[in-house]
Amino acid sequence: MSWPSKRLLEVLIIFCFLAAHARADTLKDPEGARALAERIMTKVGAGDTEGGMQLMRPFLIVPPAEFDVMIEQMKMQQPVFTQRFGKSIGHEFIREDRAGNNLLRIVEIHRFEKHVMRWTFYFYRGSEGWVLNTFLTDDGMTHLFGN
Repeated sequence: MSWPSKRLLEVLIIFCFLAAHARADTLKDPEGARALAERIMTKVGAGDTEGGMQLMRPFLIVPPAEFDVMIEQMKMQQPVFTQRFGKSIGHEFIREDRAGNNLLRIVEIHRFEKHVMRWTFYFYRGSEGWVLNTFLTDDGMTHLFGN
């Protein structure tokens, strides 16, 4: 293959890679975002963290390879959570906050026998609808009580 053809092929592969990651499915409204967070947390609260995370995949603007790494990290941490916090016993909606007309934060907790994990979902309304811009999870229970 000649150099220009090889370079063109490389550029096309990169373009396809970026195009595949630049687009996330969108949700129609904040109620759809809330319903998605609820579905995710129902699976997480039932002990199926990977299944819950897979539900967010189409709406999250994170490249698939990066998302796969997040899932693997979560799988490795699950036994530690169970040993330290006990069995998963469900989830609970904590609050929903809006910043202007285009930002939405939903906070839920994953309940264990002895502790909670906070899950925070950040949604952004772009030109085509609401996307899951990012999510965070931690065991910062004290942060659930405001600033």
